[in-house]
Amino acid sequence: MNKTLRTLLLGLLAWIVPFLASVLVWDVKAGGPFIDVAWFYALMSVTGAIGFSIAAVYQFRGVSQNFFKESIKTGIIWYAELILLDFIFLVLLFGMSIASYSHLLLSYLGPLILCIAIGYIKK
Repeated sequence: MNKTLRTLLLGLLAWIVPFLASVLVWDVKAGGPFIDVAWFYALMSVTGAIGFSIAAVYQFRGVSQNFFKESIKTGIIWYAELILLDFIFLVLLFGMSIASYSHLLLSYLGPLILCIAIGYIKK
């Protein structure tokens, strides 16, 4: 499989895990989670970590050279992909305001930072 396609598919996996979890607790009529917002964000954090961890294991387990460069590239691709997917689904399809969406620009720095840290440790 093409390396870029593999990276994109694994980024999709990292995104889809918390997205599916959010669907399970989302009240469409109310326009918000039917659980407490603090619990919702905790759920997103945990499921995001699970999705990222699975994707990172598959992404980096076959890398044997240029590990640090590969980790930076992966982190940037995943950051852009996560932001774009949430923009498409949350803002364009579900009508979330840009103001409500904008905090994700900071939240999704986590996977980018973790990818770089993995690369630094493995180099």
